[in-house]
Amino acid sequence: MAFLDDLLPEIRRTIASPAYAIGLPSAARRSPPSLRASIDAAGHGWGVLLEHKLRSPGSRAPALPRVGIDSFVRVAETAGAAGLSCLATTPEFAGAPEEVAAVAARSRLPVLFKDFVIDPIQIDAARRAGAAAVLLVARLETEHRLSHSLAQLAARAHDGGLEVLLEFHGPDELEVADHVPADVYGINLRDLNTLRFRPEIAAQTFGHAQGLRPLIGMSGIEGPEDAARFRTWGADGVLVGSALARARDPERFVAGLCRVGSMRRGGS
Repeated sequence: MAFLDDLLPEIRRTIASPAYAIGLPSAARRSPPSLRASIDAAGHGWGVLLEHKLRSPGSRAPALPRVGIDSFVRVAETAGAAGLSCLATTPEFAGAPEEVAAVAARSRLPVLFKDFVIDPIQIDAARRAGAAAVLLVARLETEHRLSHSLAQLAARAHDGGLEVLLEFHGPDELEVADHVPADVYGINLRDLNTLRFRPEIAAQTFGHAQGLRPLIGMSGIEGPEDAARFRTWGADGVLVGSALARARDPERFVAGLCRVGSMRRGGS
């Protein structure tokens, strides 16, 4: 059975619970900065996004070292990250909207509400949490897993002052960008049904997606060498989570990712 077959029913049960996002304020404490603008303004046109996460399904050891939010934010802001991401998915990932709110409250950087968004209630949770943007996954639409279209969800996000990061996993999904207004685009190395890395598919997708900007590489990044591969494929930045949590020297690790920006970007 595909990973999404198990995950999505659990997400539906989570967001249907009266306890979902109950700890969030009715409105964000402040207007969030723009994720797109922060990526565009990053040095060498290369934005590194750092993700706060507790579990990484598909990894040999899914449970990640616990990194305090204050420490995570300090590393990100000191090392020059362009933005942050935080898991809001409870099933399999142990995330929560309240975790996103805690990150957003402690940082001046834009925060991505990282979830498998299938319902407007998650968009509202992202707004209340103080996120700058929400993730929308193209595959959920191309595989007919949604009761609300991605265009509807994107419109709800924009109406609430949120930006949209639209994520792809293969070239056949790129047509979704024609009718879903997005501010940032991402290409995920990991197949969400098998949880396997598919670099050959990611490379093809980058080749067909060069008209979409800014374009972020996602998953499978253990160090600068992996980030450099995304750079040569034409990425404008990367999103990194699991490797950061496991890094012995997080600031040095992030600095190495940022230096990849000095390389010439492929696909341009």
